[in-house]
Amino acid sequence: MTTEAKDNLICIHEKENNPRAIFYKKPIKKDNYNLDVDNIDTSQEIRRRRLLQFQKKCRDITFNVGRGILEEAFNSEEVECEEELEPDQTNEKKYYSSKRCKHYANQLMMSEWMLEVPQDLLEKWVIVPCPQGKRTLVVACKGATQAYNKRGKWLGKFHSALPGGNPSEHKSNCTILDCLWIKQQKTYYILDVIAWSNQSLINCDTEFRFFWLRSKLQEIVELQERNTYRNSYPMLSLPNISCDTDISLALANLTDLYPLDGLLFYHRDGQYTKGRTPLVTWLKPFMLPEVLGIYISPPLDEQPDGYTDFVHYILNSKTKKRKEKSESQVSLPTLFKHMLNKHLNIIYSFLLIDGYCR
Repeated sequence: MTTEAKDNLICIHEKENNPRAIFYKKPIKKDNYNLDVDNIDTSQEIRRRRLLQFQKKCRDITFNVGRGILEEAFNSEEVECEEELEPDQTNEKKYYSSKRCKHYANQLMMSEWMLEVPQDLLEKWVIVPCPQGKRTLVVACKGATQAYNKRGKWLGKFHSALPGGNPSEHKSNCTILDCLWIKQQKTYYILDVIAWSNQSLINCDTEFRFFWLRSKLQEIVELQERNTYRNSYPMLSLPNISCDTDISLALANLTDLYPLDGLLFYHRDGQYTKGRTPLVTWLKPFMLPEVLGIYISPPLDEQPDGYTDFVHYILNSKTKKRKEKSESQVSLPTLFKHMLNKHLNIIYSFLLIDGYCR
């Protein structure tokens, strides 16, 4: 009965608002196969199957996409900055804050909310716990490492022990990682690998990418160090929890990652796909008892104020983000008008002083 009530709530909300809003935060775009939905009743399970079939048929296409981002890394212009800048430090320097690289925009694989429990959850899914941080694309190439946000905005430049990421590395190497930047700890946690030492891994499944990443990180111990000539910030791996194990116990032992922002669920057979995909889903820790029937120990079970159930939480969060986006869009013209009037008043004052206006 509870499930039926939640389904009815979703249907009512879909009819009252954008029918696709419950599935996506962005509108469907041309040639974006992972968002290709023909009707609003298409479930996540069906879309997952379609996407897996498409990926199997089009491995050559995804391989070429991976080569494309590597070529852009080599061909991109270097930022004229001799000193090291950590991510977010660029906000203090106006001449760097507006730099944006369109080739690195929207390259990260984004998750959907887990609206349905996958039928093959125990056999085919792995959990990656995520601490609270900023999603970042890290590009190590031409003897330096640079960080970009998901929209391609340049955040900082530093040295890393990644292949191609510092002056002592061979400058023909390039490594691209999907990371979380934890500002308080000044640490990177690596979510996924897009390319490693010129080897594109976009067309590889999740299980292979995670295995590759663990192996390479174990080989380069210096990535765990801080403020060395070759490595400015620690770049650490995140644990992978198989869904057929004791998830509650595994999460209770992750005290080093607290506070947890949420949990990413990766399908083992999914390739790295830029944009939103049903092969990666997302839940907050306090949702696990309700959605998966898993006991969660404190403090992970703490719910936000006003929490009723996960459906209302998801709908409210989507509504809040749409409202914030619309307010930001409305405020820009107002701000521009205010600045224009201010400059006109200054010009008018000068003209009065010179006697041109009476």
